[in-house]
Amino acid sequence: MSNEEIEYNSSSNISSNYQSPKNTSTKNNTIPPLMNNPYIIYTKTLLHILSENKKSSDYYKKIETNYDGHFTYKVKPPISLLDYLKRIIKYLKIEFSTLIISMIYIDRICKERVFINEYNIHRIMLIAIYIAYTFNEDCIHDNNYLALVSGISKKEMVLLENEFLELIDFKLFVNDVTFEEYKKYFFRDCNHI
Repeated sequence: MSNEEIEYNSSSNISSNYQSPKNTSTKNNTIPPLMNNPYIIYTKTLLHILSENKKSSDYYKKIETNYDGHFTYKVKPPISLLDYLKRIIKYLKIEFSTLIISMIYIDRICKERVFINEYNIHRIMLIAIYIAYTFNEDCIHDNNYLALVSGISKKEMVLLENEFLELIDFKLFVNDVTFEEYKKYFFRDCNHI
């Protein structure tokens, strides 16, 4: 898919770099519209982490005091997390194994320093998926293409990618045992919805 095939409508009144798609074909959309598919479980998992963090009495103080580099944005993104994930999957055509690896990466940075909140969750998900994609698959897309898909500038993409890699200490390898544990978690939840 060439960059010209992605059309955009940038007439948003919200101060954001995100540009919504104007006319995108759903013919090859890889996300089935079922509530129990693994992509929805992935999104629900991230939203569960967010809701648990929001229960904290000092939630907004943690947002202000937690340093997560360039991940925190000044306004909430004008797109739902699931719609953003669908967009990423549609244009990158990633495998589900890549999503599992990206969730492992997110867990690693959350255990270390990052406090997931409504102002950084989209960017954390995006970069975790992109790093997992480049590590796990024969990545054919560069930062320019991802910037176009994500609505984030190429310069910012590079900053976010570097910061995320530093946060996980450049430890990209995921052993089979860990991978299988996360995979079972996703599919167990798929069967219980």
